[in-house]
Amino acid sequence: MSNLDVTVPSLGESITEAVIAKWLKKEGEIVNKDEVIAELETDKVTQEIYSPKAGIIKKIFFQEGEEVKIGETIVNIEEKNIEEKKIEKKEVRNINVSGEQNKIIVPSLGESISEALISKWMKSPGENVKKGEPIVELETDKVTQELYAESSGVLKEILFNEQEEVKIGETIGVIDLIELETEDSIDSDLVNTNESTKDIKEEMENEKDLDPTKIKRTSLNNKIGVNDLREFIQDVSLSPSARKFINESKNEINNLNTIATNGRVTKESFSNLNLDSGLNAFSANENTLSSSTDVSKPLSKMRQSIAHRLKEAQNTAAMLTTFNEIDMGNVISLRAKYKDYFLKKYDIKLGFMSFFTKACISVLKEIPEVNAEIKNNNIIYKNRYDIGIAVGTDKGLVVPVLRNADKMNFAEIESSIVEYGNLAKNNKITIEHMKDGTFTISNGGVYGSMLSTPILNPPQSGILGLHNIVKRPVVVENEIVIRPVMYVALTYDHRIIDGKQAVTFLVRLKQIIENPEEMIFEK
Repeated sequence: MSNLDVTVPSLGESITEAVIAKWLKKEGEIVNKDEVIAELETDKVTQEIYSPKAGIIKKIFFQEGEEVKIGETIVNIEEKNIEEKKIEKKEVRNINVSGEQNKIIVPSLGESISEALISKWMKSPGENVKKGEPIVELETDKVTQELYAESSGVLKEILFNEQEEVKIGETIGVIDLIELETEDSIDSDLVNTNESTKDIKEEMENEKDLDPTKIKRTSLNNKIGVNDLREFIQDVSLSPSARKFINESKNEINNLNTIATNGRVTKESFSNLNLDSGLNAFSANENTLSSSTDVSKPLSKMRQSIAHRLKEAQNTAAMLTTFNEIDMGNVISLRAKYKDYFLKKYDIKLGFMSFFTKACISVLKEIPEVNAEIKNNNIIYKNRYDIGIAVGTDKGLVVPVLRNADKMNFAEIESSIVEYGNLAKNNKITIEHMKDGTFTISNGGVYGSMLSTPILNPPQSGILGLHNIVKRPVVVENEIVIRPVMYVALTYDHRIIDGKQAVTFLVRLKQIIENPEEMIFEK
């Protein structure tokens, strides 16, 4: 078997280096093809690195926290004809049945929120749940929140189905309290990729969780589409060989000839499940259920709220946008000079957002109208600087707020942003995190945006849009030079803010960012 070098891929224009944020595998561990082995971080984005082949991690060349350059080898993989590592299974026994029950109750989800939507049940009736394990996901127009089991037991009853609305304080499920005792047992060692399809099919017959009645049908004529099957596979506990068969036998799935017997799939026919013919074309766009089929899905509560607020902003505020460009060279140089010192002292990386947050606060103090709002024909001038940082999630855009950001140093700002990013990633952002901001910063540059017009976050009167840093030819002292330039946009409410104030805001912001030395060590 040959050895394979994994290198740092291109991470976008103007990005020449990254930091090893996290290794997900250790030397000597088995890795599957397309399995995530590491996370890289840059100023703009976090990117996962996938293994191009199955094998064993032979050598890791850089440790977490170390910088690497684009194209540099970071890990060597010894290719092996291996499908998966051995899988640990848990044999669960229920003991000490107490007869007691625990009700699952919809908690308070924030001021003014009286109801929520059952977005997803993570457990089915009869399944074991452990204390602290997520059992249901609730969605409101502002936030998505998971509910966790307060005690171990068995989910006895679900009182509301997915997509049903429930009220705060309402009981939505019941858990029978029991003690769960586990015994570890080890499945078979390694599944060889040369294992016969016949053997794999036979093993599939014994899969207890492969219940076709639980597969959602979103394709045409109530057929099971590609995404339906993939989602189902992710939610059940399949053996390595069964999962391998389903993932690799792309053109054979609807020829398996399996049928449901007593709630189980046996060998006779997957085709009888009325599978979408699109399963024969897994190599096509997997997000397309059928080449000629439109799929209708209701807007989520959060997406409905976002749509309402955006339209409200358009209908209420007199929005205008002004633009400027900022030479980011001095900030980039300053970060490169002090990044090691900053990381060592504060245990957090120095990013761009702290520079812009600090600079915005400075300018907001000079031009208080941009930090104000209109209420009942009055202008309310805010004597606080609670800066919203827009964060994109799978469910939509959320804007958690840095409270009293003017009292934060660079490290506190960066730490808070990282914390909010993690909360958003795990759907842990609450309404308390997002309310009462006075000004918003939205960084579309992390997605590669060159120029855009951000929309106001009501009732705020200003929002700053940041964009991608691109090397451009500019004139400096009558000479054409190449400089890293960022376009910035300020969308403002013209009812409060005049054009002069808006333009001045960006001019002052430009001056501060292009001369950042005075900011960086502020307390």
